[in-house]
Amino acid sequence: MATLHIFDFDDTLITSDSSVRITHADDSQEVITSEEFADYKEKSGDQFDFSDFDVYPANAQIIEEVFAALRTAIALDGPGSVVILTARSNPKPVREFLKAHNIDGIEVRATGSASPMAKAQYVLDRLKNEDFDAVEVFEDNARNIRTIQKVVEPTGVRFKSNRVTRQGVIPATKNVKQENYLRIISEM
Repeated sequence: MATLHIFDFDDTLITSDSSVRITHADDSQEVITSEEFADYKEKSGDQFDFSDFDVYPANAQIIEEVFAALRTAIALDGPGSVVILTARSNPKPVREFLKAHNIDGIEVRATGSASPMAKAQYVLDRLKNEDFDAVEVFEDNARNIRTIQKVVEPTGVRFKSNRVTRQGVIPATKNVKQENYLRIISEM
């Protein structure tokens, strides 16, 4: 049996100059990073422009530790067990970036939604239709990690998460209960 390896793209595999533009109800504007957007509390009347995420990532910098884990996952369990699961609406720029870095043949799933449930539903669908004994997630957003964990645990499939932060990758460890780990990282 194999592990289903899930990798987010923005702020997990790479950092870039891509940003979210917000126009507030009073017509004032704000520009925030995708990392800041993960914690942004939407206000009534907000309109979002995600167009930076529909094109090849500007000034992309690979997060080496996570990119190495991606290559290892492909080598261990094959490209069919690895997916880039992104909130972007267009998978093409992600595929182009990966191809430019000699990664080809893995699925890139663009959910087109910032809702953690969109990613969790994809994982659950894969678990229902394929035979995996574990799920390993690399993700910068703690809410996404928690939501994916909530759908994986009832299936009996082992779950391992790796939270990607500016300080590096924080894996869930066996000497910290998963619930406490997720609480801790959500408070970071």
